[in-house]
Amino acid sequence: MSEIMPPAGFSPDQSKDPAEENIGPYYVKYSPALKNTGMISLPRHSNNMGSVHGGVLMTFADFSFCAFARDGSTDAHILTVSLTTDFVHAAPVNAWLIGDGEIVRRTRSLVFVRGSLYHENEILLTYNGVGKRIFQKNP
Repeated sequence: MSEIMPPAGFSPDQSKDPAEENIGPYYVKYSPALKNTGMISLPRHSNNMGSVHGGVLMTFADFSFCAFARDGSTDAHILTVSLTTDFVHAAPVNAWLIGDGEIVRRTRSLVFVRGSLYHENEILLTYNGVGKRIFQKNP
């Protein structure tokens, strides 16, 4: 089996979250705003059914949610307040997975995002999230 590589235009995420680095790596694609997130599913991400573990998909959904929630803002961080997920289809191992998302609403303190995770053209999971906006403090 050949090594799976991210498609053209994707680069490794630079946020350096220790938990996400342990599960990822995750990728982002800008065009010029955030267009997609990505992840290569590996055997270490599998469950005993031979597909990607649901917790891994939920973590990828949380990463995607936060990435889309921060896009176009000056927010230093997004803290997940609520993230609901619906599993639609099993995710294959040794595959390129992709995430999308859109901001539904942004208030002074919260951001609402909905999106999906895919493999090829098949929806794997849908998500809706609410995040607390954390702003960079001026020194």
